[in-house]
Amino acid sequence: MFDNLFGIQPAVVYIALISIVIAVFLIIVNISLKKYDPLSKPKGLVLLVMMFAEMIDSLVKEKTNERVAKFLTPYIMTVAVYIFLSNIAGLFAIECPTSNFSVTLVLALITCTMIEVFSIRERGLGGYIKTWMTPMSIVNIISKISTLLSLSLRLFGNILSGTVLMSVIYQLLNSISSMIPLIGEKFNIIGVMVAPVLHAYFDIFSGFMQAFIFVMLSVSFIGNELPKKEEN
Repeated sequence: MFDNLFGIQPAVVYIALISIVIAVFLIIVNISLKKYDPLSKPKGLVLLVMMFAEMIDSLVKEKTNERVAKFLTPYIMTVAVYIFLSNIAGLFAIECPTSNFSVTLVLALITCTMIEVFSIRERGLGGYIKTWMTPMSIVNIISKISTLLSLSLRLFGNILSGTVLMSVIYQLLNSISSMIPLIGEKFNIIGVMVAPVLHAYFDIFSGFMQAFIFVMLSVSFIGNELPKKEEN
């Protein structure tokens, strides 16, 4: 659709579109929250946003601690929404940004950077440096690289494979439909009947699961870098 738009790569346009959608959504949410009366019962968009925020906040607190959750929860919420919308972009006939390795790599780099930032915040610079001044430093470096590759490749591979598989299935269904006299030669009637079920799984369910997995892994990796909580 955007192959020759001012010489810009299509992936860049799709990434910008998703970002614009999120920005508009946040503006709408902000307006709704400003109009919301704290003494009244939440409903509609306000209720959904509150439920989502509480769910993410509880998840982050469970894996980290109160101090980290205060700063980490907004990032996790943003990433969850961005990845989910990117994963289901195929429903709107545009390329999923998360099927581009550059996108998933950047997301993984941000998470890996935050792992180190929160580790320094909680341990202090001296304590952080001590974690690298051990005979296991090489293993630590390999672990950091593995985390980066694991986060980026898992999301990229799953979304790309789903996109490719859907394309193959559409071609197959189109070939089968073409065997139907009269209607099948001009209209992919089988594809129309089967596609909603396939999109429900490959786009919506799988898109949600991949966003959830990325979020869970991000929070878990950050939590693993923090000092262990003392048992009461």
